[in-house]
Amino acid sequence: MIVDHIRNREKYYFLGEAYKTALDYFATVSSGEFDEADIKLDNEVVIKARPMSTKELKDCSFEAHRKFADIHFVVYGKERIGYTDINKLGNAEYNEESDVAFFEGEGDLITLMPGYFLIALADDAHMPCVCVDKPEKLGKMIAKIKL
Repeated sequence: MIVDHIRNREKYYFLGEAYKTALDYFATVSSGEFDEADIKLDNEVVIKARPMSTKELKDCSFEAHRKFADIHFVVYGKERIGYTDINKLGNAEYNEESDVAFFEGEGDLITLMPGYFLIALADDAHMPCVCVDKPEKLGKMIAKIKL
């Protein structure tokens, strides 16, 4: 897992062209509200623009993917994202069609503010959309990168 501010995106270009494409796109996004959309940047990168609300920790669960890495980018609002190594969690049923497995367990919480991103790879179980103080509006974009 990687967490950083978008201004430092060039440090992560070594991950590959798809990561560069997604991070450079995020750097062009303004901080205003937006509509829900799926934006296909190329054959390797799809951006899911999602206005949503954060939730209480008890209402969230860990997830992990096998086919796609996620880059979570906060446009407005703030969220905490739980993180733990997938091997520290119990077994979960994997949904091949939606490329997700949901887990219960414990991990660390990282706060993301506007302009920050988190890269979650296949072994990175992550719990998005946890509120910081109380539930609030959150505008985030998630890049899906083929692994």
